[in-house]
Amino acid sequence: MQEAAALDEPPAPASAAVAGLVGATRLPARDDGRRRAEGGLRLSDPGRCRHGAPGRPLVSYVTVVRNARATLARTLASVRAQRWGAVEHIVVDGLSGDGTLEVIEAHAGQIDYYVSEPDGGLYEALNKALTLVRGSLVCVLNADDWLAPDAAAVAARALLRLERDAVRPGPRLILSSAWLHNGRRRRLWLPGPLDAGSWLRCPNICHNGVYATPAALAAAGPYDTRLRIVADSRWLLGALDAGVAISYCAAPTVHYVTGGLSGDVTRHVEDCARLVALRFPALSEAEVWTLLHAFYPWTGNLAPFADRYPANLGRALQHLAARHAGDAALRASLQAAGLARQIGHARRVRTRKPLVVNLQRGLWRAWHGLRQAWQR
Repeated sequence: MQEAAALDEPPAPASAAVAGLVGATRLPARDDGRRRAEGGLRLSDPGRCRHGAPGRPLVSYVTVVRNARATLARTLASVRAQRWGAVEHIVVDGLSGDGTLEVIEAHAGQIDYYVSEPDGGLYEALNKALTLVRGSLVCVLNADDWLAPDAAAVAARALLRLERDAVRPGPRLILSSAWLHNGRRRRLWLPGPLDAGSWLRCPNICHNGVYATPAALAAAGPYDTRLRIVADSRWLLGALDAGVAISYCAAPTVHYVTGGLSGDVTRHVEDCARLVALRFPALSEAEVWTLLHAFYPWTGNLAPFADRYPANLGRALQHLAARHAGDAALRASLQAAGLARQIGHARRVRTRKPLVVNLQRGLWRAWHGLRQAWQR
């Protein structure tokens, strides 16, 4: 892994054509003329466009898609089925060649805006899509996942409670749970902690269960297109570092299907290593891998990188912390990730959640599992 640039260097822009646009009606015309199609309520019937109202915030869903004809209709239907009246949906297609555009056009009467044109990948397309949202809350919804019927209502009511109880308004992220589908198996994915240690652990949070206010979007900035898999983690951590308030919601809002880019565990580990290197550019390559072997939560995924495990993990961490003692951000991340537990141990120490936390999470899983079964 080569030495990476610091994250305070701006990531490559999503597109010069959309820079500076917020809440735009549509994307501007491309210079190369390669846009294939666009449409939706904003263009065909502006009077039918969704709007928020006092006490009923608008919730925006953004879907970026390429060649997902088999699953997209289910995703679109789940937005249409929301029990919250103030919902909008933005769909950006990366010039699919499998009939995805035909599915989009068949549902044009329920989509606020869609466009099909070339892009530079998932995160560049997301950066474009986010210039088009107008909601008080914004959520990214994958083209092979689908919403729970009360997803928007859960998020909107959580926002209303937070705004009512807050001493002062500010940028917010609401982290909700997800139903994680792996073949025939399903389990409740509760959001893990998002703190300074998450730079080293990689956040255990379903990105499709995250709802951001416009102020949080502005604070977090665009997705970093230098990262191919974990730019969503970088975006969450950027919001945290910018002082965005983080709230947790145990209610599941989305059904998330495993696979795709994030299912490539080897590339996921490599991208997490790049994330650490970008955040802490003074680290050597060996030090980056020492941190991953110490704190990356899914240890089985590290097997292909066993040759990068230090001879004595605790001692390597101690030397690393001493060498970078002047880096306050790294010190905070090490402390939050659990450096003190690992010092003095040659091999990785397995950490366990406190009993009260495990009991609480178990109760949430039981409650929502029974509730889901009752609703069927």
